[in-house]
Amino acid sequence: MHPPRPNAIPMIAPGTVLRLSKDDWRYGGHNLILQVEQMRPDLSVYYDNRWVWIVGRSLGTDGGGLGRVVALVRVAALPGAPRADATDVG
Repeated sequence: MHPPRPNAIPMIAPGTVLRLSKDDWRYGGHNLILQVEQMRPDLSVYYDNRWVWIVGRSLGTDGGGLGRVVALVRVAALPGAPRADATDVG
């Protein structure tokens, strides 16, 4: 059984740096340090509001830019979001 889907996706201010484990974003297969440029919550309805597309810059552990990335991020991994069960693969 899945936890209840979030009613609201917390908006993350541009410039915020997110540290995401490999399980908190799809298709990368590794941890990600992401500096947010833009969020696309309008597309989250297609993912039961459990995932949100975020456009930003991938950062190295030294803070240097590694390039632009578009990541599908687990809403529960965002600051201010209720924590979901780790089995929520949506």
